[in-house]
Amino acid sequence: MPNPQYPPFDPDATLEEFAGIGKNPRFDQKIDDDEDEEITVIYKRGDVELPLAKPSRAVYFGDRVIYEQEATLFDEAERASILNTQDYPRNDQVFGELRRACRNGVVLPFIGAGMSVSAGCKSWRDYLLGLADEAGLDVPMATERLDERADYEGLIEDIIEALSEDRFERDFERDFDGIRLEESAVALLPSLFLKCAITTNFDRVAEESWSTAGVPFREKVFGRGNVASFFRAVASGDHYILKLHGNLNSPEERVLRRAEYDASYGSDGNIHFRCALPKLLRRLYMSYSFLFLGCSLAADRTMQTFLKVAQQEGRESLPNQYAILPAPTDADHMRLIDRRLADGHITPIWYPEGEHDFVRQILQLLLD
Repeated sequence: MPNPQYPPFDPDATLEEFAGIGKNPRFDQKIDDDEDEEITVIYKRGDVELPLAKPSRAVYFGDRVIYEQEATLFDEAERASILNTQDYPRNDQVFGELRRACRNGVVLPFIGAGMSVSAGCKSWRDYLLGLADEAGLDVPMATERLDERADYEGLIEDIIEALSEDRFERDFERDFDGIRLEESAVALLPSLFLKCAITTNFDRVAEESWSTAGVPFREKVFGRGNVASFFRAVASGDHYILKLHGNLNSPEERVLRRAEYDASYGSDGNIHFRCALPKLLRRLYMSYSFLFLGCSLAADRTMQTFLKVAQQEGRESLPNQYAILPAPTDADHMRLIDRRLADGHITPIWYPEGEHDFVRQILQLLLD
């Protein structure tokens, strides 16, 4: 897969262009687009307009000052549009902080189910509601349980009990086949993050993305396995992925049912840092910045772990944590989510609800 950070090879380019001195690929694409009339470069002989094969090169070599001025204006407008700064004015500053942290190599991507949706998979919420329907459960009630109470564990228990465990396991892996990485947000991640990554997803979307980009993970660590090796890998700059809740095809290593969550995070409704997963997440959360991608950050066990770390350690003891999130249209709901994020020392970059392609655009902006 071609690296999206670099433009396609141009056999007519000069050595100066190959060096990329002052060149702006996004701006060049804008100028060279025949169907885009927002910026037009005109060459005339008398009253006759003559077409230019590469208008961007004409401006680049004709007047470097004008080229750089226009490219800067274009970048500013593009960034404001992608970051929706008119609606979310704090996005610009937060994005700048995040980009510096990414370039310094101190950010761990934390990949949730929404990133798999960009690659053609169902969202975890929609998948469970579909199973609830197949199991003959009350779908409106199931929807309320997920949306209002984040009761994923309880709903999964009821689904498996209604369907039978054998019926659930038979189709679970097949239901997440058909990965399509082209034009997906997750396909950009290997260009941004060359070291370690974390995912709560059961599917293989993350692994396929890095493998397709030519940088497969050296090791895969499961949440119910030897998780201490993942912390050592992060600290040494190695290239591991932590599958926090296991794999689709490995029930013995999965964290899916309530008993498995209790064993991994602690029973009695509390997070216990003597358990391997909370212990590891605490060490990572206190040492590195996370970028939550495709995560709802609902009050599940993982989020409860981060909230408890922030509560116990205090914000001054934690690195900045980031998330790219859809902004709820309901103001009260947004305030509730924003407060929970602040409690976990997480700063969001918001985008309009339902317009999930902004995640890909923001990631591309981080690469530029």
